This record gives sequence, C-alpha cells and structure tokens, in this order.
Amino acid sequence: MLTENMKIKKIIKYYLLGESLREIELNRILDKIGKKKKLSERERNFLDLYQSTREDEMKDFMLLSKNATYAKIKDLLENNKKIICNLEDKNGRFGLIITNIDNKFDDESCIISMKGDEKHPLEDRYLYNIIYNTKKDEYSLESQDEYFEKIEANNGEDN
Repeated sequence: MLTENMKIKKIIKYYLLGESLREIELNRILDKIGKKKKLSERERNFLDLYQSTREDEMKDFMLLSKNATYAKIKDLLENNKKIICNLEDKNGRFGLIITNIDNKFDDESCIISMKGDEKHPLEDRYLYNIIYNTKKDEYSLESQDEYFEKIEANNGEDN
C-alpha cells in the first residue's frame, strides 16, 4: 500500500520530471525483479502489455519548444494519429483537426494547417503540450505558457 508521501512523490515525478506513470510503474516492477521478488499477476500483465506497445504511443509531451512541437506533430501525423488544435486566437479556441504542419527554418515560421483551411502559427515565445486522450484515442495541442528569456542589459559603462 502506498503511503501518502509516496503518492505525492510519484505525482511530482510525473509533472516536474516528465516521467510518465507508465515509466514509474515499470521502474517499480524492474526494481522488484532486481531484488528477485515474485511478481503479481497484475505486474506480469503490465510487462506483457508494456512490451506490445510503442514507447511513443499513449504518452503526453509537455513543455515543448516550437521546433520540438513541430517534430512531434509531424511524427504523429505520419503515423496517422488524430491531433486536435486547442490553441486560441482572438476568436477563441480552434478545436479543429490538424491536417499538416510546415516549418520553414529559413524564415523561422511554423504554420499549422487545420480542417476548413484554417491556419495558425506556432511561436518561439510559447511552450506547448501535446496531451493524449485515452478515451477518444486522439491528441490535443495546447499552449502551456508564454515565456521570456532574460537578456543581459548593459548601461553603457565599462568597468
């Protein structure tokens, strides 16, 4: 039985360190195997299922830069995964299926194409999340937060 403290540590690992609950469970079972302890039926079933699924399937991708988001969306689209654009503009949330993504490195633009010929840019100043919805078997692209890099300022005086 997990103590309350252990549950909190698992949640922290999941959200802050980006380790999925699936990876946490696998590590726990591997530790048990390393200590030569007997596995339960549930743990054996978990290992069988773990071996039959792809690592990238059913996983959330958090705090991605524009270029990392582009690469992940491109990969998911190539694997025929459904991705809903839940980014917002001045008119509200899109909620449309992403059909394509184009990243032009020379002019630093990345454009998402959606159903209905809608287009929306990804921007360098935002971090993005791609969340997997197990009930609908689809992904959702969401904006995590806007961030700013600190730039050192010089007041013109040389010391």
